Amino acid sequence: MAPCKLCRERAADKKNTHYLTDGIIRSCLNEDGSNTREKAMMFNISWNKDSIEAKFQRSTSIDAIQRTFGREAKEEEIEGAKSIPFSVDYVFCVACETIFTEIENKFTKDVLPQLRGNDFTGQKEISFEDIVTIRKFFLLQVYRTAICDPDYPIDNALIEKLRDIILTKDDDPEVLKSIPLNITYLNTVGKDYEYTKNTVGIAVVGNNKVILLNDFVIQVFENIKDVAFVDLWGINERSDFKHFINYGEDIFRIKILDNKQRLQVWDKYHQERADKQVSFYKRTFTVSYLKKHHRPPAPKLVRAFIDAIINY
Repeated sequence: MAPCKLCRERAADKKNTHYLTDGIIRSCLNEDGSNTREKAMMFNISWNKDSIEAKFQRSTSIDAIQRTFGREAKEEEIEGAKSIPFSVDYVFCVACETIFTEIENKFTKDVLPQLRGNDFTGQKEISFEDIVTIRKFFLLQVYRTAICDPDYPIDNALIEKLRDIILTKDDDPEVLKSIPLNITYLNTVGKDYEYTKNTVGIAVVGNNKVILLNDFVIQVFENIKDVAFVDLWGINERSDFKHFINYGEDIFRIKILDNKQRLQVWDKYHQERADKQVSFYKRTFTVSYLKKHHRPPAPKLVRAFIDAIINY
């Protein structure tokens, strides 16, 4: 068995290590926004691929599966339901998992109640003096995602820095504050189902490494010189972008987008992903048509092809 990626000493004997904290993402992935384990119904719209993949878990209701697929689940899909989203097997060891859990539990106990369950309409930011708890939690998401997801490339120097912070349980604020970090909270107001309108995943936009964590958006930069403005579906604004870059800070600032802004962000995000998918189909059809007919297809024919896919 390979060595644990964190300690590099013990065997990587831990199964189902969530590299994105389960307690944070579960309400987004579950079919009804509940906190019940293994009821996830997910659409994976990859940043680096042109495919859209629907997945479910073993406790997802039959009705939800049939509504999504328009049919009963296939054997291979049922087998796939045994896997846990955003988790890995045999990458870390059981002992190192306890370090992760300590970081997650402290954030869940001390910070999360100050955010979730509150209506921040009209409020643009919230500040915290407990820099260590917040930074270690969000940097843990960055570290584990970089280790476990090849589509989330982080420079090795930063990975090593994060590994040292987590493994040695280093609470030195100056070390933690040396990593530029921007956190946005998408205020989710209403019943549990509202969380299902959020998204979980990753994106890489220039130097901006992004983790979409249900009602949180993590933006991390490898170096302060790499910090550059990107709109990011309306999450960032030029007027206050630098204000929310936490770097060498005395207090940690989290940007707040109210419930209406949250929904606008996800509309833009999904529209961008949909546009990418349509472009993929257009390219695929055009290339195939050229090979067969030695001329490009008429725009009307391309539109008919896309309509046929959408209405299939």
